[in-house]
Amino acid sequence: MKKMFAMALLAVSVAFSSVYAQTPAPAAGTEKPKKTKKTTDTDAAAKAEKKAAKEKAKAEKDAAASDAEKAAKAKEKADKKAAKEKAKADKDAAATEAEKAAKAKEKADKKAAKEAAKADKAAADAKAATDAEKEAKAKAKADKKAAKAEKDAADAKATAAKDKAEKKAARVSKADDTSPEADAGTRKKVAGEDKVIGKDGKGRSIYLGPRGGQYYINSNGNKTYLDADAKLKI
Repeated sequence: MKKMFAMALLAVSVAFSSVYAQTPAPAAGTEKPKKTKKTTDTDAAAKAEKKAAKEKAKAEKDAAASDAEKAAKAKEKADKKAAKEKAKADKDAAATEAEKAAKAKEKADKKAAKEAAKADKAAADAKAATDAEKEAKAKAKADKKAAKAEKDAADAKATAAKDKAEKKAARVSKADDTSPEADAGTRKKVAGEDKVIGKDGKGRSIYLGPRGGQYYINSNGNKTYLDADAKLKI
């Protein structure tokens, strides 16, 4: 800056010297007192210095204005950059939060689906167990009913066979009433569980049948039932 000021001062001095040299001499009687070269140089130097100071002030003002403008532009640029970075950071943060929320929702949905599937399976298992239990009970009931029917049929068959045998024994003629009884081995085999309740007038062992009938076992090994008037009193 000092160098520029010195050069400007030198240029002003040269310019004033040139102008002074070309100025025509004043007419006679109007001459002003001549200035000495020293005075002229001092004035020129003062003017040049004043101009240089003014230009320096202007240059400093312009420089200050330029620096302020540059600073303002730099600040504006920095503000824009900061705003852009903040917007990016906010966007990234929002994206991160959205991603977290999406992952959390996905996790919650999977958990809910898993729990729903578990509940459905538990319900299905419970229903299957109930159905199996019902089926087992129904089968047990049917088996019990079938067993009872089978037993009833067997009992009916046995009763019918016994009735048939008793009727056959009852058809023995009156002449057989005088026949002797069978030996002890035959009597035991034919009578089975029936008990002896006494002896008739001919000394034959009289047995009590399951339905209250009384009989003896003749020599042919058949049961001979007594008439009502011939029954023993028990």
